[in-house]
Order: sequence, then structure tokens, then C-alpha cells
Amino acid sequence: MDGTYAILQEMNERKCQSMLTFIRTEGNMKALQALQDQLEPIDWELMENSSTFDLELEYLVSAVTAKEMSKVDLNPIFHRKFDGTLKCIDFGFRRSDKNRKKIGKVFDLLGNSGIEEFISDEDIDPEDLENNPSESDSWSGSMSESESDESDSEETPRGRTGRVPPSLTTNTTERPRFANKAQRNRRN
Repeated sequence: MDGTYAILQEMNERKCQSMLTFIRTEGNMKALQALQDQLEPIDWELMENSSTFDLELEYLVSAVTAKEMSKVDLNPIFHRKFDGTLKCIDFGFRRSDKNRKKIGKVFDLLGNSGIEEFISDEDIDPEDLENNPSESDSWSGSMSESESDESDSEETPRGRTGRVPPSLTTNTTERPRFANKAQRNRRN
């Protein structure tokens, strides 16, 4: 493991959790700087059904640290590490956009782990995948009616539910451990 990683933090006030996404800097500095240039001028505030974002480009972490942090089991959502190429993200800000509108545009694209739509090669170890067919069968159909109503109200313009990253909502038998932990926490 080598290289350095920038850290994108998403903090959700309603769920009282922060998620860190570690993005490899090699080959991605131009896209990371473009992202930073858009995020930095925003005066972040916690809004209902939204998140705040911060990108750390000054103090980078090692590959070992990023990997170790992706294993930490503190939130219902695990931190994630990506080794792939980051696509350039453009939020489509206009000069006339107010601060809250900018926050909304960022959340629409990056909220609820939306960064995964712009980068590839997530670093997930085989032991972090849980191959449990009975759990995955109950994954998609085990929400109570109140949870189902709640997820409907969290719908974003891109059609995401805001519960689990979109790549994990398919009914597969192998999911990263953080997906199954989030499911168990919702049941409790």
C-alpha cells in the first residue's frame, strides 16, 4: 500500500453521523482541486434532510491510514476508500445561486455517498463482504411501513432513497459489511 489520500467528509445532522471517503490523490489532484474550489466558498450550515461537506487536501493521509479507517466500526455507515479515477464534478453553480441553493446542489450530487457515482475501484476486502443469502433476501423487503414512508420522504432528485449507497441497494448475496451493519441497526 502506497500513495496519499484526500478525505471527503459528509456530515448528516439528522442521522448524527459523519462519513469519511478516502480518495487517492495520484491522478486525481485536478478533479480534487476542482471539487475543493466549488466546496470551499460555501458557507456550510446544517439544513434539514441535507448534509455538509468538507474536503481535506492540505493534510493527506497514507494508504495504510485510509485502509485502517475504512475498517473502523463506529457509525452505522463505514468509512470508504477509493483507489480509482475521480471524474470532474460540476455542481452547475450560477452567480445568482444563494448559499442554500448551492448546499442543495451539492447534496443532490454527493449526498448519501453519492461520490461513488464519480469514482471507481472501491477498496473492499473479501472478509468485509458478508455472503449470507438469508440476510440479503430480507434486506430489500424487511422495512416496516413507517421506515418505507420515511425512505419515500427522503427521495432525492436522482431517485436515491438516502438510506444506503445506490450500488448496495441491489439484491446481491455479497455486500460490504457496512451495508449489513446498517440494516441490523435499523431493525433495533
